Amino acid sequence: MIYFLDTSALVKRYLAERGSSYVRGLFQSTDAVFYQTFLTPLEISSALYRRRRAGQISHEELSLLLKSYAVHSHEEYLLLLYSESAIDTAGTLLARHPLRALDAIQLASALKLRDSLPPGTPPLIFLSADEKLIDAARQEHLEAENPEKRS
Repeated sequence: MIYFLDTSALVKRYLAERGSSYVRGLFQSTDAVFYQTFLTPLEISSALYRRRRAGQISHEELSLLLKSYAVHSHEEYLLLLYSESAIDTAGTLLARHPLRALDAIQLASALKLRDSLPPGTPPLIFLSADEKLIDAARQEHLEAENPEKRS
């Protein structure tokens, strides 16, 4: 399987949230491929620092989670780089769907990835914990799942 994880889904690998067991289980598969965008490292850091500031994780946990994410990012996630065409597509998506700007970039990147996959490739599954983003992805004919509804 090929998975595109937006930040709201990927952060569940690092923080105990509804849907975490489902996301963590995906990484047990030996034949799964995982993609993230150029935005994801910044958004993951933001989410983890927010939890630290709210007192939900300790300084030590923050450090460990950031290190774990860095290792996984290098070894397990394929990175979709910034592209003008993805930004243009994101602008079009904003006109069609009630999305935030960064969510539109995540979706645009997933759509570009889907369109670049060769015929016969397993389907791309878009994972997000944001129902507006899931709805928009489905309207754009992308297979989409909310991990919070899978656990």
